[in-house]
Amino acid sequence: MASKIFYSLAFTCFLFLSSLSHTAWTHANVQNESPFEFIRHLQGSKKGDKAEGVDQLKKFLHQFGYLNHGGLNNDEVDDDYFDETIERALKTYQINFNLKPTGVLDAETVSLMMKPRCGVPDIVDGKTRMKSTGSYNIDYALFPGSLKWPETTKVLNWGYRPGTRKDVLNPLAKYCFKSWGDHLPFTFKFVERNLSVADITIGFLKKGQGGMDEGKEAFAYPPTDGRVFFNADLNWSFGAAPGAYDFLTVGLHELGHALGLAHSSIKGAVMWPYTGMNETRVLQDDDVHGIEALYGVK
Repeated sequence: MASKIFYSLAFTCFLFLSSLSHTAWTHANVQNESPFEFIRHLQGSKKGDKAEGVDQLKKFLHQFGYLNHGGLNNDEVDDDYFDETIERALKTYQINFNLKPTGVLDAETVSLMMKPRCGVPDIVDGKTRMKSTGSYNIDYALFPGSLKWPETTKVLNWGYRPGTRKDVLNPLAKYCFKSWGDHLPFTFKFVERNLSVADITIGFLKKGQGGMDEGKEAFAYPPTDGRVFFNADLNWSFGAAPGAYDFLTVGLHELGHALGLAHSSIKGAVMWPYTGMNETRVLQDDDVHGIEALYGVK
């Protein structure tokens, strides 16, 4: 049954993407350098070391939920000392991403951390987890409180914010919303003119606007907020294209957040936090099991 779900979705994805232009939406200010370049220079760092850039590493780990600044003074937050709290946070990151939990910034860990990613934290309020620690083989994750749309929901309205490219709307409807909709007890309805009735909204933000920090491909808010934002400064494409991020794969991921799914530790899953250039993904069993855990089996 699991393999049937995968191959069916993969074939649907292939047919749909084949019908779209793979031309990237180019931007003059696109940078090839990693947004987290400072991490490269910290490779090999471990507990007890003091090195320039550790303060930025702390901010990175805090931003994505691995490090709690509570109880620390400003000097401790801003210093360059690699202490046991960083080691502990780094081990958690490594466990979440199926890396050897050494607590050391080894080459494999540095390589992953330097990549652009979803802006939603992997750990929310210290309560969520990506890697299963129980007796069940579960790797999908939900937000604290298992946030979801009300059980009485029959239709979820979605729309776009001012300034959003109109050519993304049809692909979003036919691929992203449909892919999730095949496993949901409610339907999606596009509303064009009355954004106030939209449950889920789509928009683009430039770096520095509304939480779109450098290194974020996109981010979204869980139910019942429903806001989804893409990075307007990145190269986007419909489908795989060199030097561009697949809008549909990232859109599928962010819509998963808007429906209540947090990040998964399964690398091939849509809810894995990292999507590289020229890379596409379709819903996997882990994604489907997660959405069914929230809304039931359709």
